[in-house]
Amino acid sequence: MEIVVLVGVPGSGKTTLALNSFPNYRRINLDTLHTRSKEDEEITNSLANGRDIIIDNTNTTKRSRSKYIKMAKLFGVPVRAIFLNSPLELALERNATRQGKGRVPDRAVRFYSKILEPPSVEEGFDRVEVLDVNAEESKDKLNIK
Repeated sequence: MEIVVLVGVPGSGKTTLALNSFPNYRRINLDTLHTRSKEDEEITNSLANGRDIIIDNTNTTKRSRSKYIKMAKLFGVPVRAIFLNSPLELALERNATRQGKGRVPDRAVRFYSKILEPPSVEEGFDRVEVLDVNAEESKDKLNIK
């Protein structure tokens, strides 16, 4: 059992990675749950039932990630970060192709890019993986079929 925390700006490939590479993990995402209390409840229930979890939010700051690290320690499970290091322009291009609620304002993508703090083992992760995303290699790296 583990918690995987995805880190990246909108359009970096987090959801694609979660769906394609972690199909048996409980995907937890604020866009679908809408509130932090529902998110906390889902995490607690999943861990109590022995389920692996993948957190599919931007998680761009140490502060935003700290709660997941604390919960992992509380339940005694490993926690790793996967940082999708995407160039801003690529994230903006991908975001532009989204429809409806999936598309966020470009200013939001730029904002998250500006405040982004790459994750580190020093903040409490057991492991940090960096996935450098670019247009040519992203299909292979994100396990897109």
